[in-house]
Amino acid sequence: MEQSNRSHGKIDTLPQNVKREVEDQLISGETYENISGYLKEQGYDVHYSSVGRYGRKFLNRFESVRVAKEFAKLLAEDNVDRPATELHEANNLLASQLIMEAMVDDEMAPEDRAKIAKSIASLQNAQVANERLKLTARKEQGAIHTAMKLFTDKVYEEIGSRYPDVAQTLLQLAEETEMELSKLQ
Repeated sequence: MEQSNRSHGKIDTLPQNVKREVEDQLISGETYENISGYLKEQGYDVHYSSVGRYGRKFLNRFESVRVAKEFAKLLAEDNVDRPATELHEANNLLASQLIMEAMVDDEMAPEDRAKIAKSIASLQNAQVANERLKLTARKEQGAIHTAMKLFTDKVYEEIGSRYPDVAQTLLQLAEETEMELSKLQ
Protein backbone atom coordinates (compact mmCIF):
# COMPACT_ATOMS: atom_id res chain seq x y z
CA MET A 1 0.00 0.00 0.00
CA GLU A 2 1.47 3.33 -1.06
CA GLN A 3 1.77 5.96 1.64
CA SER A 4 0.90 9.50 0.64
CA ASN A 5 2.72 12.52 1.96
CA ARG A 6 0.03 15.06 2.53
CA SER A 7 1.51 18.50 2.21
CA HIS A 8 -1.54 20.29 3.57
CA GLY A 9 -3.77 19.32 6.46
CA LYS A 10 -7.22 20.64 7.18
CA ILE A 11 -5.88 23.57 9.20
CA ASP A 12 -3.81 24.73 6.23
CA THR A 13 -6.97 25.03 4.11
CA LEU A 14 -8.78 27.30 6.59
CA PRO A 15 -9.16 31.03 5.92
CA GLN A 16 -6.16 33.00 7.16
CA ASN A 17 -8.00 34.72 10.03
CA VAL A 18 -9.33 31.38 11.35
CA LYS A 19 -5.91 29.75 10.98
CA ARG A 20 -4.33 32.67 12.88
CA GLU A 21 -6.87 32.20 15.69
CA VAL A 22 -6.00 28.48 15.86
CA GLU A 23 -2.30 29.39 16.09
CA ASP A 24 -3.00 31.97 18.81
CA GLN A 25 -4.93 29.35 20.78
CA LEU A 26 -2.08 26.86 20.34
CA ILE A 27 0.43 29.42 21.63
CA SER A 28 -1.77 30.22 24.62
CA GLY A 29 -1.89 26.50 25.55
CA GLU A 30 -5.45 25.68 24.57
CA THR A 31 -6.14 21.94 24.20
CA TYR A 32 -6.56 20.34 20.79
CA GLU A 33 -10.09 19.28 21.79
CA ASN A 34 -11.06 22.86 22.68
CA ILE A 35 -9.59 24.20 19.44
CA SER A 36 -11.49 21.53 17.50
CA GLY A 37 -14.68 22.63 19.32
CA TYR A 38 -13.97 26.27 18.43
CA LEU A 39 -13.55 25.31 14.77
CA LYS A 40 -16.83 23.38 14.80
CA GLU A 41 -18.55 26.48 16.23
CA GLN A 42 -17.11 28.42 13.29
CA GLY A 43 -18.53 25.86 10.84
CA TYR A 44 -15.36 23.84 10.15
CA ASP A 45 -15.36 20.11 10.82
CA VAL A 46 -11.79 19.55 11.99
CA HIS A 47 -11.08 16.62 14.30
CA TYR A 48 -8.84 17.20 17.30
CA SER A 49 -6.26 14.78 15.85
CA SER A 50 -5.88 17.09 12.83
CA VAL A 51 -5.44 20.00 15.21
CA GLY A 52 -2.83 17.93 17.05
CA ARG A 53 -0.82 17.15 13.91
CA TYR A 54 -0.85 20.79 12.89
CA GLY A 55 -0.22 21.98 16.44
CA ARG A 56 2.88 19.85 16.99
CA LYS A 57 4.52 21.13 13.80
CA PHE A 58 3.45 24.72 14.39
CA LEU A 59 4.62 24.78 18.01
CA ASN A 60 7.98 23.20 17.06
CA ARG A 61 8.54 25.89 14.42
CA PHE A 62 7.33 28.59 16.80
CA GLU A 63 9.70 27.41 19.53
CA SER A 64 12.67 27.24 17.12
CA VAL A 65 12.07 30.80 15.98
CA ARG A 66 11.54 32.00 19.56
CA VAL A 67 14.79 30.38 20.72
CA ALA A 68 16.68 31.76 17.72
CA LYS A 69 15.42 35.29 18.39
CA GLU A 70 16.22 35.03 22.09
CA PHE A 71 19.72 33.71 21.36
CA ALA A 72 20.38 36.52 18.88
CA LYS A 73 19.12 39.08 21.40
CA LEU A 74 21.36 37.67 24.14
CA LEU A 75 24.37 37.74 21.84
CA ALA A 76 23.70 41.34 20.89
CA GLU A 77 23.20 42.43 24.51
CA ASP A 78 25.95 40.26 25.96
CA ASN A 79 28.83 42.31 24.65
CA VAL A 80 28.45 45.21 22.29
CA ASP A 81 32.18 45.02 21.63
CA ARG A 82 31.91 41.39 20.54
CA PRO A 83 33.80 40.80 17.29
CA ALA A 84 31.53 40.68 14.25
CA THR A 85 32.91 37.24 13.43
CA GLU A 86 31.28 35.79 16.56
CA LEU A 87 27.89 37.25 15.63
CA HIS A 88 28.22 35.85 12.11
CA GLU A 89 29.14 32.47 13.55
CA ALA A 90 26.12 32.51 15.84
CA ASN A 91 23.86 33.48 12.94
CA ASN A 92 25.26 30.61 10.88
CA LEU A 93 24.62 28.18 13.71
CA LEU A 94 21.02 29.36 14.04
CA ALA A 95 20.45 29.19 10.30
CA SER A 96 21.96 25.71 10.22
CA GLN A 97 19.61 24.58 12.96
CA LEU A 98 16.57 25.91 11.13
CA ILE A 99 17.73 24.34 7.86
CA MET A 100 18.27 20.96 9.49
CA GLU A 101 14.81 21.12 11.07
CA ALA A 102 13.33 21.87 7.66
CA MET A 103 15.25 18.97 6.09
CA VAL A 104 13.62 16.43 8.41
CA ASP A 105 10.11 17.63 7.51
CA ASP A 106 8.40 14.57 6.04
CA GLU A 107 6.13 16.68 3.89
CA MET A 108 8.85 18.63 2.11
CA ALA A 109 8.95 18.33 -1.66
CA PRO A 110 12.18 16.97 -3.22
CA GLU A 111 12.81 20.25 -5.11
CA ASP A 112 12.58 22.14 -1.81
CA ARG A 113 15.09 19.74 -0.25
CA ALA A 114 17.46 20.50 -3.14
CA LYS A 115 17.12 24.24 -2.50
CA ILE A 116 17.83 23.73 1.18
CA ALA A 117 20.90 21.64 0.35
CA LYS A 118 22.23 24.61 -1.63
CA SER A 119 21.59 26.81 1.42
CA ILE A 120 23.76 24.48 3.48
CA ALA A 121 26.59 24.88 0.96
CA SER A 122 26.24 28.68 1.15
CA LEU A 123 26.40 28.56 4.94
CA GLN A 124 29.51 26.41 4.80
CA ASN A 125 31.17 28.92 2.46
CA ALA A 126 30.22 31.75 4.80
CA GLN A 127 31.67 29.83 7.75
CA VAL A 128 34.97 29.26 5.90
CA ALA A 129 35.16 32.98 5.09
CA ASN A 130 34.39 33.77 8.74
CA GLU A 131 37.20 31.47 9.92
CA ARG A 132 39.64 33.18 7.54
CA LEU A 133 38.57 36.54 8.92
CA LYS A 134 39.13 35.33 12.48
CA LEU A 135 42.62 34.07 11.58
CA THR A 136 43.47 37.41 9.99
CA ALA A 137 42.19 39.26 13.05
CA ARG A 138 44.29 37.04 15.34
CA LYS A 139 47.39 37.70 13.25
CA GLU A 140 46.73 41.44 13.31
CA GLN A 141 46.11 41.36 17.04
CA GLY A 142 49.40 39.50 17.49
CA ALA A 143 51.19 42.12 15.36
CA ILE A 144 49.68 44.91 17.48
CA HIS A 145 50.75 43.18 20.67
CA THR A 146 54.29 42.71 19.31
CA ALA A 147 54.49 46.37 18.25
CA MET A 148 53.27 47.53 21.65
CA LYS A 149 55.78 45.27 23.40
CA LEU A 150 58.60 46.77 21.31
CA PHE A 151 57.31 50.24 22.15
CA THR A 152 57.25 49.57 25.89
CA ASP A 153 60.78 48.12 25.76
CA LYS A 154 62.00 51.25 23.93
CA VAL A 155 60.27 53.49 26.48
CA TYR A 156 62.08 51.72 29.33
CA GLU A 157 65.40 51.85 27.50
CA GLU A 158 65.23 55.48 26.46
CA ILE A 159 63.43 57.34 29.24
CA GLY A 160 62.47 54.88 31.97
CA SER A 161 65.47 55.46 34.21
CA ARG A 162 65.63 59.25 33.76
CA TYR A 163 61.90 60.10 33.71
CA PRO A 164 60.01 57.29 35.43
CA ASP A 165 56.73 59.27 35.70
CA VAL A 166 56.71 60.06 31.96
CA ALA A 167 57.63 56.47 31.13
CA GLN A 168 54.82 55.18 33.36
CA THR A 169 52.29 57.49 31.66
CA LEU A 170 53.45 56.40 28.19
CA LEU A 171 53.27 52.73 29.17
CA GLN A 172 49.75 53.19 30.53
CA LEU A 173 48.70 54.94 27.30
CA ALA A 174 50.25 52.12 25.26
CA GLU A 175 48.36 49.51 27.28
CA GLU A 176 45.04 51.38 26.88
CA THR A 177 45.66 51.80 23.16
CA GLU A 178 46.37 48.09 22.74
CA MET A 179 43.15 47.21 24.59
CA GLU A 180 41.13 49.61 22.40
CA LEU A 181 42.66 48.20 19.23
CA SER A 182 41.92 44.63 20.30
CA LYS A 183 38.25 45.58 20.82
CA LEU A 184 38.03 46.87 17.25
CA GLN A 185 38.94 43.44 15.91
